[in-house]
Amino acid sequence: MSFAKAASADPIQSISVPSYSRVSKPEAHILYTIAVSLPSRSYSVQQRYSAFTTLQQTLNTSCGAPPPGQLPPKHPSSWLNPFRSARDLTDDQLNERRTGLELWLRGILADQDPRWRSSRAFKEFLAAPPGGGASSGKGLNGLGDAALDRDWTPTGWTEEFTALEASARELRTLLDKRDSLLLANSASAHASAKEAKAFLVDVVQHLGMLTRALEVLAQKGMTDGELSRRSGMVQRMQGEVEDLGRKAGNAPRVGASRTTAGGRQVHDESPSVARQALLGSKMPSRVLGPGAAGLETPETRPLDNQGVMSLQQQYMDDQDSKLESLTAALRRQRHLGEMINQELALQEDVIDQLERGTDRVSGKIKDAQKQMKRL
Repeated sequence: MSFAKAASADPIQSISVPSYSRVSKPEAHILYTIAVSLPSRSYSVQQRYSAFTTLQQTLNTSCGAPPPGQLPPKHPSSWLNPFRSARDLTDDQLNERRTGLELWLRGILADQDPRWRSSRAFKEFLAAPPGGGASSGKGLNGLGDAALDRDWTPTGWTEEFTALEASARELRTLLDKRDSLLLANSASAHASAKEAKAFLVDVVQHLGMLTRALEVLAQKGMTDGELSRRSGMVQRMQGEVEDLGRKAGNAPRVGASRTTAGGRQVHDESPSVARQALLGSKMPSRVLGPGAAGLETPETRPLDNQGVMSLQQQYMDDQDSKLESLTAALRRQRHLGEMINQELALQEDVIDQLERGTDRVSGKIKDAQKQMKRL
């Protein structure tokens, strides 16, 4: 199932809280890892216990009733030591709380009443695709705000980026399938195109969330080098998404026709004649006998003249895009070569200085040996 379908009313298939981790910066606290399974992919997010309590209060206010189940107490033995901090809890107590949090989330997901699991707050808490009516009026700005509120970690960001790369590959496969259906004049081509557009929206939103998440990681003290590397990853993915957007908008058209004043549809030109004229066109020259007809291919066989023109334009656009990518790669290689050349020149200067220093030291040693012999 595609990522676009995963963004329907109830995209989440399962939830678990498999582990927790102790974090010392900026202050000591506990992060619980929440594993979320969607129809197309799986990912994980990390939340503190305070985020669970905030979610419970938000669901109670926005949905008009408290969610099913009860959260585990913040301090399992608080009646013995009410001032005990969460970081001082034992592993058994933390595992007990982790199990309680998992049961609470699963209770919301499995309840017959969908208002809690379909709410915007619940999906923002899990960083799930918005989908359905829960995402109306939110858009990219809302996802950016949710990214700033989320407790991001470098590992979590990398996992999300890996999932985004997989989604981009799946979207490209879906677009290729749409083009094949359009070229074959299949009845399911429209549904495939609609699914691809919805998929593209989810990929763009996911990319925007990761872009805003870098601001959170920068505020947490991530080094400039690591931020630069991740920014480069985001920029490359932006280029990939832009290419997918162009591919989604340049769908091949088939069956072009015009309508007369009487309401009768008339094709502009015989497809076979137009195709032969397009594929067999060449520079005028003197030829003995009939000219050779253009060869048919599986891509051009089901198309009329307009479809062949669109397909040719699409091939030219793809070639231009590949040429731009190759040019950019050549620029990077040239820049790398210049840097290597500068480094080699610097190393040669260092070696020359070392040789001159060695010669001076050797001369001084010889002079010292002569003085020793004289003494």
